[in-house]
Amino acid sequence: MQITLFRVTSLIIASMWLITSGFAVAGEPGKTLQEVKSDDQKYAGTWTGTFSPENGDSGQIKYTFIKDEKGKWNGKVEYTTNHGDQSVDFKLLEIAGGKMKATVDLPNGQVEAFLEGAFAGDNLEGTFTLVPKNSTEVAGKGTWKVNRTTAKKTE
Repeated sequence: MQITLFRVTSLIIASMWLITSGFAVAGEPGKTLQEVKSDDQKYAGTWTGTFSPENGDSGQIKYTFIKDEKGKWNGKVEYTTNHGDQSVDFKLLEIAGGKMKATVDLPNGQVEAFLEGAFAGDNLEGTFTLVPKNSTEVAGKGTWKVNRTTAKKTE
């Protein structure tokens, strides 16, 4: 009887430990998963600024970040070059731990842009690399800086 009681008590303690440790998120001890998800919403919205290629004229850029109810990020990039206004959807968008990684196909369909950046309050800045499809050679690179202009409305 004592052995059975010991096993049941041990099982209950282990279960409680697993349940409570499941609420803590890596890098965010003490925060529940729900709190971290709502923290992510601080990145949702519109961010505008400029980009500067290493070998060309700078231009205007705008990112729109949207996080759906399933937790997946999506949105679009709008930018102005000497070829006019362009708009592309993110092919891949990851925002986590104060960092952003994204991939877009440029409108000509021949080049991919790889974006990386870091958030600092209402500022986000980073780099981009342009790579022709089916190639590993870098065709261009540069930097960009944007600031939050609108936040996603909470419902």
